Amino acid sequence: MGVKTPHNTKMFAMLNPTTLKHKNLSVKCSDGVNKNWPLGHGQYTLAGNLGPLVPSVSEAKRNGFDDVLWLLDDDVQEMTILNVMFVLKDRYGKLQLVTPPDNGCIIAGVITKSIMALNERIQSETGMIIEERPISIHELVSAF
Repeated sequence: MGVKTPHNTKMFAMLNPTTLKHKNLSVKCSDGVNKNWPLGHGQYTLAGNLGPLVPSVSEAKRNGFDDVLWLLDDDVQEMTILNVMFVLKDRYGKLQLVTPPDNGCIIAGVITKSIMALNERIQSETGMIIEERPISIHELVSAF
């Protein structure tokens, strides 16, 4: 068996339009299974990262949920293949767009990077504060 440069390459892009629905998502918080952990490989979309999650996601879907909201300890990380952001009100009534930090445990999302890059413009046009910080599941439960 040898290794050589290929003459041709085919690339395939698979899109899943079901994740683009305009509806409220029903998510189940992870319990007893971790998608990622510090110093792991959670920031990569690998079969070894996503494969072990299939039983948890399948169980959530059988129980009527759209996806699993993955937690690390009590902090929200992401959904199975999507980053998450939350619009919350701070204690002074100002709107905040909050997203978990890129701590090496989550997949770096293009949308998250774009929003963080447009932070100043969004804040000046809408008054909304954009923060990248840990979000506790308890903070979300109390906000809603």
